[in-house]
Amino acid sequence: MAKPGYTNQGFWFRLIFMLFYWCLLNVAITVFGILVIVVSVVKLASSYEPITISGWLRNMGVFIRQIFQFLSYDSEEKPFPFQPWPKVKEGE
Repeated sequence: MAKPGYTNQGFWFRLIFMLFYWCLLNVAITVFGILVIVVSVVKLASSYEPITISGWLRNMGVFIRQIFQFLSYDSEEKPFPFQPWPKVKEGE
């Protein structure tokens, strides 16, 4: 007879990582929202294109997507800090 899933030690380790990434996701979404507001205010107030902040937004979006993939069991790879920070090239 096969053992139930809750006896698997890997399940409990993944659950701990999922709780960690759930907390990190809340922080990342807050930072993402703040960056969206900053970019919107800068674009509204001037004709300046905030390229650096827009790059941070793209990278943060990829990071949030990686967390969602891990939390939904779509990926077994743990995002940052266990992987390098995602880098999105200009124009992607």
